[in-house]
Amino acid sequence: MAIITSYFKQQQQRVRRYMCSLLVIVVLAFSCTGAAWAKQDRADSKLLELVTHGSYLVHSDRGTISYRQNDLFLPASTLKILTSLAAFDLLGADFRFETHFFRDKKDNLYIKGYGDPFLTSEEILSICSSLKKRGISKIGSIFLDTSIFSLQQQTPGTDNSSNPYDAPNGSLAANFNTIAITQLIDGTIQSGEPQTPTLPIMKRLGSNFPRNNQRINIARSTTESLLPIPLQYFGELFCAQLYQVGISVKDGFQIKDVPPSLEPFLIHKNSKTLQEVMGACLRYSNNFIANQVFLYIGLQAGGPPATWEKGKIAISNYLRKTLGLSAQQITVYDGSGLSRKNRMSTKSLVTILQHFKPYSSLLNKRPGVLLKSGTMHGVYCYAGYMTNHGPPTPFAILLNQAENTRNELLKRLRAINAPSTRLPTGVNMKSCQ
Repeated sequence: MAIITSYFKQQQQRVRRYMCSLLVIVVLAFSCTGAAWAKQDRADSKLLELVTHGSYLVHSDRGTISYRQNDLFLPASTLKILTSLAAFDLLGADFRFETHFFRDKKDNLYIKGYGDPFLTSEEILSICSSLKKRGISKIGSIFLDTSIFSLQQQTPGTDNSSNPYDAPNGSLAANFNTIAITQLIDGTIQSGEPQTPTLPIMKRLGSNFPRNNQRINIARSTTESLLPIPLQYFGELFCAQLYQVGISVKDGFQIKDVPPSLEPFLIHKNSKTLQEVMGACLRYSNNFIANQVFLYIGLQAGGPPATWEKGKIAISNYLRKTLGLSAQQITVYDGSGLSRKNRMSTKSLVTILQHFKPYSSLLNKRPGVLLKSGTMHGVYCYAGYMTNHGPPTPFAILLNQAENTRNELLKRLRAINAPSTRLPTGVNMKSCQ
């Protein structure tokens, strides 16, 4: 009996010791978890104090850091990442824009534009050299065919802006529909860049601007012209470049569609691939290029003529069918991000960035990040990849607020995402939803 009593006492002691140990473990676990969440809450508050109306999302293998990731905000120029991705997927990164050339029996030259966004002075000179090599030495009249675009409304979001980066779009456009001029001390006006000859239109435009180097959005000029000023500029530049290679033009230029009976004798493909074009678009945040590509995507999907509505429909279909994003997650009205009707969530933007990784090198490089910014009045956005810790980590910041805190917010997000930052056990690096 004493043996049995002793045995049970020993068992009771073991149970008590076990329960005490278990209690200690539970208490420590709750203490650690509480400390973990307290640490996470402190991190959250450091981020949220920078956001009065906006969203952020970082998505990595370690988890996510997010705030209001499903809510919609204006994306500004970060939308250009979507335009670039859609262009690569729908047209191909090696795609080259074309311009078609026709001749009739009277030695007239017809130029039909297809929205090439990179018809620079150098590119036009190359075209003229190609015409010379085909035996052309004289031209009667030059006819400009712009029928492939039908843009009844102005570029969304420009609101009659005179800024060069707000230049309007068109099927035939030289130098991004901008013109560089300079006025010398004696009042002489000349071209502001060596690759572009001084043209008559420069002298008319230059009289309305201050005496220094200017790049002008030519479509917003009030100078009188027989043709729309972008086409007047295109025609003058083309004639001047023809003259440089030894081709004369007898009767000037005007707007006229190509007769259906004519076939192109030259189809010029731009020297730059689409990937090179979009690289420049992203690097310099060129709204003109982005919207030319947006319109061309609509043209390919909906047939001629290109319109803003066809571009919008084509991008919406691409978002839904290829990326699985609905109109409730993202709404697009243009390709540049200028329109204040555009809306996007950071979750949608990070989805786009995940697909854009093969082209991430096209974004601007900063220490530890590949970055596209977006800025308008009351809109401050960043999107891209954190790069200094393993594989590129996509992130998005959309702030629609008075104070621009995106730099500090990105700095703090990078600090939290760094591997050297020890995350509390069991915490998924996930902030407020």
